[in-house]
Amino acid sequence: MSIQIHQLSRCRACGGSRLRRFLNFPQMPFTDDFIAREKFGTEFRHDIHVFVCEECLTAQTQHDVDVGDYYEDYQYSVGASQTASRFMRLLATNLLAKYFPGGKNLKVLEVGSGDGGQLLAFKEHGCAVLGYEPSSTLTRVAEGQGVPTIQGLFGAESVQRLPAEFKRADVVMLSYTFDHLPQPREFLAAARSILNPETGVLVVEIHDLEKILERQEFCLFEHEHSIYLTAATAAALAAREDLTVIDFDLVPEADRRANSLIFVATPQNSALAKRFPKAKPATPASFNELSFYQEQGDKIQRGIQNLDAFVDQVTADGQSLAGYGAGGRGVMTLAAMRSAPKLRYLVDKKPKRENLLVPKSGVPLVGLAALKESPVNKILVFSFGYMKEIQADLAAFGYKPNQFHSLLDVLAGNFAPHRAK
Repeated sequence: MSIQIHQLSRCRACGGSRLRRFLNFPQMPFTDDFIAREKFGTEFRHDIHVFVCEECLTAQTQHDVDVGDYYEDYQYSVGASQTASRFMRLLATNLLAKYFPGGKNLKVLEVGSGDGGQLLAFKEHGCAVLGYEPSSTLTRVAEGQGVPTIQGLFGAESVQRLPAEFKRADVVMLSYTFDHLPQPREFLAAARSILNPETGVLVVEIHDLEKILERQEFCLFEHEHSIYLTAATAAALAAREDLTVIDFDLVPEADRRANSLIFVATPQNSALAKRFPKAKPATPASFNELSFYQEQGDKIQRGIQNLDAFVDQVTADGQSLAGYGAGGRGVMTLAAMRSAPKLRYLVDKKPKRENLLVPKSGVPLVGLAALKESPVNKILVFSFGYMKEIQADLAAFGYKPNQFHSLLDVLAGNFAPHRAK
């Protein structure tokens, strides 16, 4: 795969030129670029540098990777998860109840709509829905579920591709897609141009930088991600494009996925902006100190060392170890580790294809059946937000709770991998 890389020199959020690097991950792959065994070593790899803007304090990468062909074959989906389905329904229910009580004929556009799961939740409430999705595979799945979807990467010109009835939308939403946008301000301007100017809302779910750093989730620093926001930097970014954030609590913390940060914004002069007060970000003051970011970078390096120590300790004791969760968390964590090849395999509930290896680490990608056919002593769970669901699924294969280790616990050095009974 020939990949074009474009280096930047300006902040994606404010246009400033003073950017300070605080993290570096050498030769990292794409998160979904699983590779055939005979082609292993030819997959895309490139350094990931993470910076903080000294002017607006927005964390970001400063390289854009041409991902058009890569996303065309992208297949990652949480559609098989009951936890994710419950979350999607709750988000739709809460949004409509709070901002559109009794509303009819509402139009909801989702950018990066995947297999259409979130839009199905809105459709159940009687909304007209439309997805925009770069993956041809996921577009076909969505269409098969009755969710009309336009295939392609969404840019400023994409507004012209929208059908006439969606050139004015009540809701524009993105779920873990905004982080991927190379030009976030350009997107915000496009979204504002199609929102109902009086009652329209933009709903964005992103990875919360505050939680990423608190949990040392370095695996979320990816080529596919361009920007990493806190509540404070999200509100400031929205304001630069005349949008006011009116909600950070649409879904209660206990019901969100992993490190989800959700914000709801509306045009600054809309009726909703007058009705609902501007939301106040609760981002800690430490995020305003540049020295804080370097401290976090050092902490993350210690977390990687803890992961390697865990794997070394388990395998030195003669125990077998597998990983669970082949999303970005699993792939990128393994890519940063020295000891990753010691894992027997990486399990995914819906593996992309058979007989593939995880990029860079070379760990075999397998389905659930492998845990029964070739059992292991310990399982390192990368998709920790679904831990209870995973444990319940694997109980049928005889796995006990003490055989599972959360990525977060291991990163923090909280592990004692004794032999499973």
